[in-house]
Amino acid sequence: MATGEAFGKTNEILWHDPYKKGSTPLAKLIPACDYFFFCLPTPMFSDYSGIDLSLMDEMVDKVASKIGGTEKLIVIKSTVEPGTTARYQKKYPKVRFSMNPEFLTEINAPYDFLHPDRVVIGATDEADATRLARLHREFLGYEAKIFLTDTTTAEMVKYMSNCYMATKIIFANEIKEFCRKMKINYSDVADMTGYDKRIGASFLKVSPWGGFGLKCFPKDTVALLGLAKKKKVDLSVLRAVWKKNLKVRKVRDWEHITGAETKVSKAKE
Repeated sequence: MATGEAFGKTNEILWHDPYKKGSTPLAKLIPACDYFFFCLPTPMFSDYSGIDLSLMDEMVDKVASKIGGTEKLIVIKSTVEPGTTARYQKKYPKVRFSMNPEFLTEINAPYDFLHPDRVVIGATDEADATRLARLHREFLGYEAKIFLTDTTTAEMVKYMSNCYMATKIIFANEIKEFCRKMKINYSDVADMTGYDKRIGASFLKVSPWGGFGLKCFPKDTVALLGLAKKKKVDLSVLRAVWKKNLKVRKVRDWEHITGAETKVSKAKE
């Protein structure tokens, strides 16, 4: 919705979701559109081994197979493992792909989309990156900071951002527990610490449920850990963060969010 509302300020928008009324069939949408923004669920596996990209793969195949050799541009918005968009580009070399990660809070998504700290655009072709930047400028103006890079770097920026914030939350949990033992008011400590611009006040508040939950932080932490295991990269700090989160989080709400349900890992099937 945030994507559609923002771009709809200066463009005609069609959307496809077979589970909602008013959805435009793909047969009508594909020939009518110049840009295709893929905002799809990428749920984690139930054993926390990684994320399931099957829905993204399926929908990319349905669109990409119809637009080869045209100027039409596929834009991946969902958080996907670094290298995913490059994989699509390799499979469909005559299709134009880009990666444009979202940096939104779930509670303020439409506002955040229109007031971003930065816009990150990854593309194989510089002309495509420029086209997408212009599309953003239409409603953001020329003061917004826009970074142009490759697709895999753009994917990694999203993971570093979310995993860093998840790590910050777990660190805050540990310091709060230490303060409790020492009979120190943690809120005072967090307020004064967060005033340091190098640190910032965000994500220092500790929720009653402990740790981090909802959809994005658990899923993205698990996804990066799963990919790191495949690539044989030591992410021991992040792995400790996830292990501690499972210990302190009283409500694993990410397991019960509509559209983000965990799935059984293919490795377990």
